[in-house]
Amino acid sequence: MRCPVWYDEYSLKVGASLRASIEKGLKESKKCVLVLSPNFLSNSGWTKTEFDSVFTRQILEGSDVVLPVWCGVTKRQIYEYSPSLPDRVAVQWEEGIEEVLRKLHRAIEPPIANYGRV
Repeated sequence: MRCPVWYDEYSLKVGASLRASIEKGLKESKKCVLVLSPNFLSNSGWTKTEFDSVFTRQILEGSDVVLPVWCGVTKRQIYEYSPSLPDRVAVQWEEGIEEVLRKLHRAIEPPIANYGRV
């Protein structure tokens, strides 16, 4: 849908600092899509560090940076991971990829207002 994406597999070059590159991507991204799956929630390594960085940025900026996608997880599991995260409106992966992409696109690129039209 023509949204610019920072994705480590495509954005990192051989020899680049992994940590520095990821931090730069997280700081400069307009939004951060979090696919919250059982694997994501059980990983205490990079995914937890990235989540903490993005959530801290959201608090500092006072803006909605995090766009959660729930994939095979329950509200209780999300709450156990982060008590404030269930408050975020999420996309359900079970709705299908087209619907997930449509909703994410709408959150990233809000529609242009039609001023002067009724």
